Amino acid sequence: MGDRLLGQKRYAPYKDPLVIFCIIIAFLLVCIGLFTTRYVGIYVNGSSMSPTLTGAPESSSGEAMPGGDYLYADTYALPDRGDIVVVLPENTSRYIIKRVIALGGDEIYMSRGVVYLKTAGTEQFFALEEDYVLDEQNDPDLPYNSYRSEDDPLVVPEGHMFVLGDNRGYRDGNEIIFSNDSRRYGTFSYDSLVGVIADWSLAMKGFFSPIYNFLRFGIY
Repeated sequence: MGDRLLGQKRYAPYKDPLVIFCIIIAFLLVCIGLFTTRYVGIYVNGSSMSPTLTGAPESSSGEAMPGGDYLYADTYALPDRGDIVVVLPENTSRYIIKRVIALGGDEIYMSRGVVYLKTAGTEQFFALEEDYVLDEQNDPDLPYNSYRSEDDPLVVPEGHMFVLGDNRGYRDGNEIIFSNDSRRYGTFSYDSLVGVIADWSLAMKGFFSPIYNFLRFGIY
């Protein structure tokens, strides 16, 4: 009251443009720190997750070319059935991106391109309805698209996951195109998990991917 009677105004830091600017910068730095700690950027190569994801073709030297999707994997998340994950197979240095089909305690087999799953604690197998798999990328006559059997299913160990590419396998002339996944590597432990592709990242891949491709491949 005395300040107002004397015509003096108290200092209000929330009205100081410099203070506001510093608060905004500090907030952005915290957000960036949290984001970069939790999320890792993933550039998709190859066609094993087609048609869900577009993978960049590889050059003859094995280097990535422009054209792939760019996504963010959440390194804090635990996988669930249907999630797309990034894992590192044992004895390799090459990360792969696949879809989680089964988790610990589940039983699984494939017959002519159809995946049959018995989830942990249940008694019967059921055929997965996989609308993300194209018929032309899932040749039922390809031996690779049959795996184990109902009499000898794979039981996924606890703390592991069974993953498949959406592009299961087909013949292209004399060449067989297929996904290297749990049919080759076996189940993956959570220790091999890099991260789970975030839903918001999948929804925004059409935004992130062109920017990444332009910055990486469009500027020299």
